[in-house]
Amino acid sequence: MLLFAPALAQAAPGNTRSVSGTATAAIIRPIAIVAVASLRFGVIARPSTAGTLTVSTTGAVSTTGGVTGSNAINQGALAARTGTFRVTGDPGRSFVVVLPPTATVTTSAGSMNISLFTVGALPGSTSGTLDIAVGGTLSVSAAQTPGAYSGTYRITATYQ
Repeated sequence: MLLFAPALAQAAPGNTRSVSGTATAAIIRPIAIVAVASLRFGVIARPSTAGTLTVSTTGAVSTTGGVTGSNAINQGALAARTGTFRVTGDPGRSFVVVLPPTATVTTSAGSMNISLFTVGALPGSTSGTLDIAVGGTLSVSAAQTPGAYSGTYRITATYQ
């Protein structure tokens, strides 16, 4: 008795082509940000009417409402100044900085809000290190409770 096995199908030679692909990878320095100097609003005489004190990113101080005459007070080491942060990362790589819309400074008997946070110009950095200035506006209420106020705010740097 003869048994026949089915024949396996064979692909006929056709028009086949191959090409090599390329794979790449790049490792960059992680971005980092550190505080260099605190944002300070200086010494303010308690106002009889509400007002604001703004520190610009260039360090200029301006006031509104009852917050006037602060420059007549001996500021000493507490003088108003911008906050400064140092961002380090991959040279030439773009990044963005994000600030909160508001923050609060407090003392045991009161609080004040900071708003309108601003960041100075962010020119490119070929070295991978860039110092940035932060300013803001402090709202001072009428008859604000005297005291030393402090608080924190978060600043975030992210590669684009």
